Amino acid sequence: MVVPLVQTIVGTVRGLFHHDGSTGAASVQLWAVVATVLLLLKFAVGCIGPRFSSRRLMAPGVRMLEILNYYAVNYTLGLMKPSSSQSQGTTANISFFFQVWAVLITTMQDSIRIGRPYRPKEMSLIDLLSSLWSANQLRAPAPMYLKVPLWVMWSIHAARIIWYYFSFNRAGDAGLGNIKLVSDYMMTSQHTNDINDDDEHPPCPRTMRGYKYIVFGEDEQKMEVLPPGFTLEMDLHGPNANQLVTLETIWKQADDPKDSLLSSTADPDNRFKDVCLSFALYKLQRRRFYNFPIAEVTHQATSRLVSETILEVEEGTNNNTNNDGSGYKRAFRITEVELSLLQDLFYSKHASVFARGFPYVRLALSQLMIFAASYLIYAISRIPSANKAVVMTRDGHVARITHGVFVTHCIIAVVVCRELWEVGVYILSQWTKVWIISRHMKLTRRLRPAVSASTSSPDTESQGMMKWCRGMSCRWQLVMLDKVARIMFFAVRRGRWDPQICQHNILMSALIKNKRWMPLAPPREFIARKVELQREVTGALFQSLKDLIHKIPSPPPSPAQGSSSKPRPSSEAWTKQMNKLLGSYFENAFISDDAPGSSSSNDPTVSGCWTTIAGELKGESHKILVWHIATSLCHIKLLEQGGGDDLYTLPRPFRGGGGLAAHYVTAVSLSNYCMHLVTEALVPDNGLVVDKVFHSVREEEVCEALRGCTTMMEIPSKLAAWEDKKTILGMGTQL
Repeated sequence: MVVPLVQTIVGTVRGLFHHDGSTGAASVQLWAVVATVLLLLKFAVGCIGPRFSSRRLMAPGVRMLEILNYYAVNYTLGLMKPSSSQSQGTTANISFFFQVWAVLITTMQDSIRIGRPYRPKEMSLIDLLSSLWSANQLRAPAPMYLKVPLWVMWSIHAARIIWYYFSFNRAGDAGLGNIKLVSDYMMTSQHTNDINDDDEHPPCPRTMRGYKYIVFGEDEQKMEVLPPGFTLEMDLHGPNANQLVTLETIWKQADDPKDSLLSSTADPDNRFKDVCLSFALYKLQRRRFYNFPIAEVTHQATSRLVSETILEVEEGTNNNTNNDGSGYKRAFRITEVELSLLQDLFYSKHASVFARGFPYVRLALSQLMIFAASYLIYAISRIPSANKAVVMTRDGHVARITHGVFVTHCIIAVVVCRELWEVGVYILSQWTKVWIISRHMKLTRRLRPAVSASTSSPDTESQGMMKWCRGMSCRWQLVMLDKVARIMFFAVRRGRWDPQICQHNILMSALIKNKRWMPLAPPREFIARKVELQREVTGALFQSLKDLIHKIPSPPPSPAQGSSSKPRPSSEAWTKQMNKLLGSYFENAFISDDAPGSSSSNDPTVSGCWTTIAGELKGESHKILVWHIATSLCHIKLLEQGGGDDLYTLPRPFRGGGGLAAHYVTAVSLSNYCMHLVTEALVPDNGLVVDKVFHSVREEEVCEALRGCTTMMEIPSKLAAWEDKKTILGMGTQL
């Protein structure tokens, strides 16, 4: 059985490259296979998203892939011209293959656009013309067992084009309106209870009391535009006010011990509720990308939400006095879901697909396409074709078909796999988890009046029976939904972050670049190295964020608050204090004189040197480069003691002992990570300036200083000559 299969595959591949008069080169079926593979590759790249297509070396390849897709599909369809003869036999059989290939290719061409939001201008004439061309192919004579599934697939394809066009138009308009609605809602004082000394119920970030951040249900509310601000506001006292779900509502539901999904016993670690928190933060974060104001940034309850809930150390790790970062898993869990939703907003169709709930219609059309394609496998097998077939087309050229049934089966398998892949992409996503919680809340609220009505005396027996049936239906749906929720929360892996950070070291990249004796080696200086995020780094980062939040001054009083007994700065003074506080991260990067375990507690040389150097530097990228060079030189010295082959390794055990080990790991990891941010122009400087500064320092200073250097241990002696120079490299060496 294996030998005939191998012979079939070898014969098929060999026949694909036979000379064909209609193409002047390879056969038509080769172009059909090439077009199918290119379409599948484009779909795979779209599923991966910006993590693949945004890299410098990959972006031109992705754009070239889009161009090849367009020309491959249109060229292949142009080769499939109807036969000049209407007789039965080999000529008719080849016409059958042309019809099947045309429908399959046009079906894949429209359905591969998963990596970018669907826009009508991008849709359009190309897909429609391709569909009409494939329909023209279907006009040729064919047996009913083949014509019926082909017309069904073409009809599903046309229905998807129409459905996607109108649904994405509505979703796009609704999405922008929703961002505006959330922005106007957060500009009012109703999103969070005020923190006053005389308030009996101040906001509590642990129980979410007073936090009315929108999770879902805002589309069901009645909208009003009221003076004097003429903002879009919701009527929170209307008939649908109870359908608005906020963070406070979610955490109140957790107080119900009968809730099998959100209660404290069913969800002790807040995994289900944290998805709602991530979704609420995602809705707030969208405004930043559309230049809407972030009104709640000055509210003290917002700072408490971050410091006491998101950055809260999980239970069971409170005894961690070393602050090694092992208790901050919740912060990563909340953030990774929020960033995954943001990525889907800009780099996929998920936000539009789930705009009006679960995409039942889209998935149903995909299932129908799978069933029709599966039946087509059986229909193709009934075509009586020889291993090789030759036919004369209308323009007098010769078309060759080799193992047409086997090739067609392979193309159908690709189409079916792509449809299943798309179904999995949408079902196994963070949006499905959000929809499950939303559906759970709706069923829970629908069950309450049904239960209360069933306990009271009904007017008639039929009404009581209907209410009882309604309650049983809600209970059954809740039981099934809760089981599905636990399965989905375990199965969904999309958006999860592997605890690794990118690293780049300018000294190592220059050292590798100087090794001209390896011309065929890959350019490792352009490849982002990754290391696992250490617990010491996590603890230092989050503790620094907490300290920064605690230093935030009290916000200026709003006109509605009037005078207060506590003195507060003006709006302009508060803004200056905030900017100064945010710009102090480099001062916080060095160990203070009274830090435990600091060997320089009585030696202010380091802090004084940094103060002098920092005053001479203007941009943030200059400071990062100086700090990075100094950290790398210290790292080389420690590598001599602990062992290591490059500046990306962290030798252990650390011989310094005491509290310096955590500072050493943190400094090395963050130094290389900040250098990676400089290479990607992701620092608070102009992107063009950052790029020019980085290349100038690396080419004109580092590479020049390390000329002839072949080992890492020679770097300190080479850089010693630059210590007295007023350059980036000289300042880093001096520091």
